[in-house]
Amino acid sequence: MKERLLKSSQKHEFVPARFNGVNCSGYQPIGDHIMVLPDQASSMSSGGIEIPAEVVERMTMAAETGVIVALGDDAFLWNGDRTRKWEGVKPKVGDRVYIQRYAGQVMLGEDGEFYRVMDANCIAAVRVAA
Repeated sequence: MKERLLKSSQKHEFVPARFNGVNCSGYQPIGDHIMVLPDQASSMSSGGIEIPAEVVERMTMAAETGVIVALGDDAFLWNGDRTRKWEGVKPKVGDRVYIQRYAGQVMLGEDGEFYRVMDANCIAAVRVAA
């Protein structure tokens, strides 16, 4: 079955990140940080046009969606300014999320994948099952 491409708000096409449920990065975020495996920009458009590697890399760095791979121990315990306990949905490992563009730090995991480590408040939304 052919993999379906996702379209971002900027009209770029992304291949959804594949996560097997195990953090293979070799790293564990600490404090209120989270680690996200971002979706990868497609190297081929849905119209069959090959996209240059440097453009793919730039688009991937701007990915706004991905999968939570790991959570620090304090993630989602407090609100953004730490004045009250977190209320509402608490994202968990394996959730597909919408994140701020260019949020956090890019990190190369020991498995060769690029991850983004960011503050928990960089998560804007969690995908809910339809």
